[in-house]
Amino acid sequence: MKKTIAIFGLTLFIVSLLNAQDYIVPEETWYHTEVLGSNYHGYVFNKEWNVDIMVENQDGRFTPEDIDIAKAEKLMQKKLAFLNRNHENQEGMCPIIDEHIRKYTRQYVGFTDINGAKIIWINAVWDDNMAKQLSQDIVRTEGGCGRYWSIKVNLDTEKVYGLEVNESGDVKYIPRVKKPGPRISKPRNEHKVQRIRKTGIMHNPAEVTF
Repeated sequence: MKKTIAIFGLTLFIVSLLNAQDYIVPEETWYHTEVLGSNYHGYVFNKEWNVDIMVENQDGRFTPEDIDIAKAEKLMQKKLAFLNRNHENQEGMCPIIDEHIRKYTRQYVGFTDINGAKIIWINAVWDDNMAKQLSQDIVRTEGGCGRYWSIKVNLDTEKVYGLEVNESGDVKYIPRVKKPGPRISKPRNEHKVQRIRKTGIMHNPAEVTF
């Protein structure tokens, strides 16, 4: 009788352990959307993602779609050389940003203003050592000159403005004011590897059609 109870108890323990491994232990996953164009590559952060930056007359946030990113890039690249005509913080060994536009990985954050206009803030980084960080959270730095810059694009008025290029000097990472988010927990057995489509939208392997 004692042997039967012991075997039964051991069986329950093993079943509970297997269930815990499959369904109870969470896997925290950072969600972002990777975008890829003919001459740009970057990551879109959705409207719920906490950021410590603002735009003028800000009224809210929105999540940029592929068409928004494509328009923002077209406007920015068309006007960047003029806006950057003084080559501020791009002397000596520092790259001139509009001459190396394809080298930069972008981060995109969408805002809305009190007039209902959509504004995309573009953060551009040329640093191979930061490839992983750029897909996980907004990266702000000091120093590094023309390898780090940002700009704003108003999709409704088509105004491109607010170009900021880092000063020269050693690169220093600016700590986040707010906690990054959101973090979403999912069971391990539900986690699927994501791939990038030519449209720039992330999909599960089963949805890839090209």
